[in-house]
Amino acid sequence: MDIDEDYDTEQSDYGDIPIVESPHSGPDEDHENWSDVSTVELDLSSNRLEPNMDDVPVPSENTFDVTLPAAHSYLGQNLEELRGRTILDDGIYINLPLLVKQSVLFPGQTLPMTVFGTQTIEMLQTCIQNDRTFGVVCYGNPDMERIGTTAEIYEYTDGGIWLDHGRREFRLKAKGRQRFKILRIITQDNNKISANVKVLPEITLEPPFLDQRLASLDHLRISVDSEEDMKKQERVENLDAAVTAWPAWVYRQYDPIRLSFRIRQHLQFLETRGGSVPKNPIDLSFWVAQNILMDHNERLMLLTYDCAISRLQREIKYLVEDKIYVCVNCEAFIGRQSHMFPMNKEGPQGTYVNPGGVIHETITFYHVQGVVLNNSDPSTEYSWFPGYAWTIAICKGCRHHVGWKFTAVQSNLRPKEFWGLTRRSLKNKDLKVKKKK
Repeated sequence: MDIDEDYDTEQSDYGDIPIVESPHSGPDEDHENWSDVSTVELDLSSNRLEPNMDDVPVPSENTFDVTLPAAHSYLGQNLEELRGRTILDDGIYINLPLLVKQSVLFPGQTLPMTVFGTQTIEMLQTCIQNDRTFGVVCYGNPDMERIGTTAEIYEYTDGGIWLDHGRREFRLKAKGRQRFKILRIITQDNNKISANVKVLPEITLEPPFLDQRLASLDHLRISVDSEEDMKKQERVENLDAAVTAWPAWVYRQYDPIRLSFRIRQHLQFLETRGGSVPKNPIDLSFWVAQNILMDHNERLMLLTYDCAISRLQREIKYLVEDKIYVCVNCEAFIGRQSHMFPMNKEGPQGTYVNPGGVIHETITFYHVQGVVLNNSDPSTEYSWFPGYAWTIAICKGCRHHVGWKFTAVQSNLRPKEFWGLTRRSLKNKDLKVKKKK
């Protein structure tokens, strides 16, 4: 998928000069050939949406196999699978090779990569021979961030691929595993970075009433699966709190089960559209950070937290009210949080890589507005969603690349079309609906 935008930079073999990860070709920049696909009235002067956005129909049928995008089959069928899993001890100090990227990797997130630099390929091959683990950190200002996530390689191309123009290519799939903190940079020669790091533990707190629970009420305690169950449990908690110094509502703010339940309530619209939202508080806290659009610095902050309770408390504010997604450049209205829907079993956001090695965190929507399409024919080449062809989508206001429109090429596929918008091209705003006089 080809577009000119701010690409991740790969570790270079040429000193401090970074190799820009550019795709193998770019779109025709003749803006007279873009077709307008905006479908919703806008009031740009008042920066508000017309209320008819609520009338956009939700796709009622999905026949697409959502496991296919998570398999990243576009990387090829010749990848070798690695068995087993590497678990690093909490608090251990190790030397870890690092890759610096523009996006945040969270535990549980899949990271597909196409790498071209010789030194980077050799580093990854060394990782495979050892514990299959390397570290991923973000660019910071002015230096790289000190908190990152280990990534474990689980599939890779055996040896590496030599391209026609003499450039070497290496493909892999990795999974985010554990958070770490950089203590000291060991080597940083020719952009080949390794560091001494500490693997950060994930702190799990017991239920807030564990030490104050009244044994006589144990027969009334139930697992919470519905609003009715939650109300029943609240009555029991009120009795538990009666023998403590604090009212029950204080304890509830630190209950991971309650926080998880509230967040999953706000995400029910995804589950009704075929999505799978984790129930485990730790898994859920990382899943929300990965799949819900929020500020880059906010995501980095979430990665620093060592407890799911803290992450869930911070994340729930992004879900209490619907959000509008606007162009990061011109703030033109693009989409809406409630218009997301999952086309990947891992959630509405998937991480994909194009032939040029550019990593795109892409959120899928069934409706967007304020974008224009290239008039060129849709292409199935390197499609992240098998059975769908893609066309480049540009912000109508500033002509900045925002993603792609995907159109089914098979008659039995539903939905017939959807949108994939890149995280880096969007930012969120509170929803403000224009009231007509």
